[in-house]
Amino acid sequence: MTDEKKNGEITEPVEEKKAEIKGDGKETGTDKKIEVKAAPEKKEEVKEPEIEKKEAASEAKKVEEKKAEPPKEEVKAKSKEAVEESVETKKEDSVDEKKTKKDLGNLNFYPELRTDLPEIRSGDLIKVFYRVLEGGKERIQLFEGTVIAIKNSGIAKTITVRKTSFGISIERIFPLNSKLVQKIDVVKRSRVRRAKLYYLRKLKGKAARLKELR
Repeated sequence: MTDEKKNGEITEPVEEKKAEIKGDGKETGTDKKIEVKAAPEKKEEVKEPEIEKKEAASEAKKVEEKKAEPPKEEVKAKSKEAVEESVETKKEDSVDEKKTKKDLGNLNFYPELRTDLPEIRSGDLIKVFYRVLEGGKERIQLFEGTVIAIKNSGIAKTITVRKTSFGISIERIFPLNSKLVQKIDVVKRSRVRRAKLYYLRKLKGKAARLKELR
């Protein structure tokens, strides 16, 4: 018999639960059941009336923008018109450039061209009356020499005059249409066969003289 009698009471053996004692003195049972908590169900968020109003306004704006946008056909037509206008402007510019090039050769194109000066040729002996401004005063300087070169045309026309005084040769360039040139007098015309008389730079004395045209 496994039962023991003590003081007339019958006692049965009871299985003790195994327990482990941790370092902090708490008992942890191995036979305890682990309860798993289920995740709380998400509640559906209820939209507030202000958010609904904002969404409705944004949708209305999108609809208005779509209505305001021009159709693709109109955009293509406008782009073609812009291209045609640019081509026309380029053509007009090229025509204007051609006209200006033609006008450059026409003396009437320059309103400031002087007409009071005599005809000047290479080899002419001339007197140039040039205005000189010094310290607020004005005086006229006379320069007499031979024309050895005529350059440019129109308003930029210039002449190169060469003279020899006391064995020293001097060359000076005068703009014909300058207001500083008071007047030009032709003293003598010479017979030459060149437009540029640069060979006179190497000659001296009688060899540098030109034959007078009679």
